[in-house]
Amino acid sequence: MSFAIGIPTLNRGVDLLLPSLIKYATGDFKDIDIHVVDNGKQSLTFVSELTPQIHVYEQQHNLGVAGSWNMLCNKIFESHSHALILNDDVYLGYGTERVKDVISKYPYSLVQSHISWSVILISKHMYDYIGAFDETFYPAYYEDSDYLYRMKLKGIIQDVDDSLNPEIIRISMTQEKDPELVNESMRVNRERYIEKWGNSPLLETFLTPYNK
Repeated sequence: MSFAIGIPTLNRGVDLLLPSLIKYATGDFKDIDIHVVDNGKQSLTFVSELTPQIHVYEQQHNLGVAGSWNMLCNKIFESHSHALILNDDVYLGYGTERVKDVISKYPYSLVQSHISWSVILISKHMYDYIGAFDETFYPAYYEDSDYLYRMKLKGIIQDVDDSLNPEIIRISMTQEKDPELVNESMRVNRERYIEKWGNSPLLETFLTPYNK
């Protein structure tokens, strides 16, 4: 079993993500492929030229969180069994061996850190079984709750392992930079979630999407 790293970024690529990428590529994960979806045209493609293990995909428009996760998973699962998906505003502070240890404990699971979904380790097995993340929840929020509920409907509960906890946590830097976008996205996607599952997360009433 093997893994690669996937990171979506919108507007913190230069000030927050870039320093972490350098640490990952030169030390923590120097033999691991790192895929970055740049949704904000932040001119990060030069990193790919400097460090071949880092692959930057600049988008013409924001794919959103779910869309970015799907793109990253599809690319990573072409040649790896696991995808380690990170926020652009965290720094892990650990390396390859710790991730491999977690994979050995949960070979077919979805494992998250205790810091919400800032760090998730998802297997190709789980992604194929549950399906893609729902890109209806655009641009962000509730796509994680949707996935967990879809897992629950199939009798699966996500695993949580504090060994995945990042050393540096900046929750949420998007809120700091664009609070109106965050608040409106949370409001709209909460309504979408209720429409899809009958109530808010943990209070769902539908057993099928939109009760169909």
